[in-house]
Amino acid sequence: MEANICNALVLRSFESDRMDLEAFIPAFYQTFFAACPQAQVFFPTDIERLEAKMLASLTHLAEALESTERLDGILSALGDKHRKMEISDIHFDQFIHSFTSTLAKTLGPEWDDEIHEAWTQFLKFVAKRMSFFTSSEHPEINE
Repeated sequence: MEANICNALVLRSFESDRMDLEAFIPAFYQTFFAACPQAQVFFPTDIERLEAKMLASLTHLAEALESTERLDGILSALGDKHRKMEISDIHFDQFIHSFTSTLAKTLGPEWDDEIHEAWTQFLKFVAKRMSFFTSSEHPEINE
């Protein structure tokens, strides 16, 4: 999928009437930590603080979708923080799966294969820009 189409679909999801980030984020973390409990030790125990950070990050990412330079700066900084926390590609794989499955529930009838592909592609792009998925195990990720 072309990057401009992917970004447009991701942005459309953010702007959907069904997208309530304040409900989505707690549901995401519940799904993520249930699927990947070993990752929970890397994050603050203050869930409200963690959710607020995710809300800020998602908001910044959505606002930066049209600016590659700005997006790269945000993702580089996030990558630095997450690598210091010893987050691995395995954790990020589970993050993507948990994020997309929670998003599918949130968007309901607006979720389809094209939206799933766009979000998966976008989140893999995010991971790559954060310096994850650099091994040969993820050759499908393009610059």
